[in-house]
Amino acid sequence: MATQTYSRIRGASQQTQEAERLLARYPRLAPSELARLIEIFPTVLLIDKAIIIADDQLSKHLAAFHHDHGDKPNVSSAALSLFLILPIVTASAALLWFFG
Repeated sequence: MATQTYSRIRGASQQTQEAERLLARYPRLAPSELARLIEIFPTVLLIDKAIIIADDQLSKHLAAFHHDHGDKPNVSSAALSLFLILPIVTASAALLWFFG
């Protein structure tokens, strides 16, 4: 089966390119490289993650990475709180403006 290359309309970010390079070598990573992959993978855009999943070679490495370290790559609590608080504040402000 031939590997199909998916082109991007825009170029991949530096973090995405770094994540792809590290995933291509996974599990043969130095501890510092593994820590870097765990750090940057949650910040990779969803569309770029989809492209990685669609790639035959990278998807195998990604599956192994998630199997071994799936509990570590999480969204930071600061980002999560921002995503939860921002809609509440926006809705509150709109209600105050509408009824005030």
